Amino acid sequence: MSVATSVQDAAIGWLVELSSGEADEGQRQAFARWLAADARHPAAWRMLGQAVEHSVGPLQAAGGAAAVGHTLARAARHDDQRRQWLQGVLCLAGAAFGGAWLLRGSPFLPDWSADLHTATARRGRYTLADGSVLTLDARSSADTDVRHEHRQVALRQGQLLARVAPVANAPFVLRSAHGTVTARGGELMLRREARGTVALAVRGDLDVRPAGKGLARVLRQGQAARFDEDRLTLLPGMAAGQATAWEQGMLVAVDERLGDVVAALRPYRHGYIDISAQAAALRVSGNYSLDDSGATLLALAETLPLTLRQGPGGWWTGLDLKTS
Repeated sequence: MSVATSVQDAAIGWLVELSSGEADEGQRQAFARWLAADARHPAAWRMLGQAVEHSVGPLQAAGGAAAVGHTLARAARHDDQRRQWLQGVLCLAGAAFGGAWLLRGSPFLPDWSADLHTATARRGRYTLADGSVLTLDARSSADTDVRHEHRQVALRQGQLLARVAPVANAPFVLRSAHGTVTARGGELMLRREARGTVALAVRGDLDVRPAGKGLARVLRQGQAARFDEDRLTLLPGMAAGQATAWEQGMLVAVDERLGDVVAALRPYRHGYIDISAQAAALRVSGNYSLDDSGATLLALAETLPLTLRQGPGGWWTGLDLKTS
């Protein structure tokens, strides 16, 4: 038995024991010690909580043993059957994400340490102290430091739409790991990607400055750029309505790679979407629902030469080219 499998088995065992209604204070303390004993233990516990939430409904509180146990107890009384089902879900998820996934923690859970954060399939709208409004996409997070003439927001993951209130002598600065974007009013979108950050001047102009040696540039209204520490590249043809459609729960694709469409859909899916390189290269155009990811996946499979496969409970979805 692999280490990952043994950790999964232990997490399932604790879940069954804590949801039995017979756990005493000593057992709860033992569970707390188990969580603290190894970084893989809380990661496996969070992953198990996500599987339960997807199967039987939202948890009462994020990640707590009692909340997960209560949810499971409401859903079923047959511990052995539930253990077997959850073991299958966890093994499937472990296979889909790779063994190292457990060590990194679940990408489906909110970034609890951020000032603002959203969960899977949930957007958030926040009014800041200066009157500016931030809208966070699903699975996004940001830190805010807005007071008087000091206005800064750091995008940690995902993407946001900022409607910036004009304040004299107080520029609004958005940061990412790749640099800074400065606005004095108007509206902009910022999106973190694996190898850079995308900025779009929706309304008004932006100053974009890469964190390293890259040259700063002013983006005029309607312009977009991708930047990292060392370079900034203008992006052609990014219509504001298309790029910000996610705020209304929509995905507008105009001759997009299917791989990029799937990447936009992942934050709205309680589970993992796997796509082959051949399928990812297909071109897609159309309007799709982010809030109903299941319907979108079915629509893609019906209109493209794709084979759609799904695991138990929809926890894993695979897209590949049809072989005939």
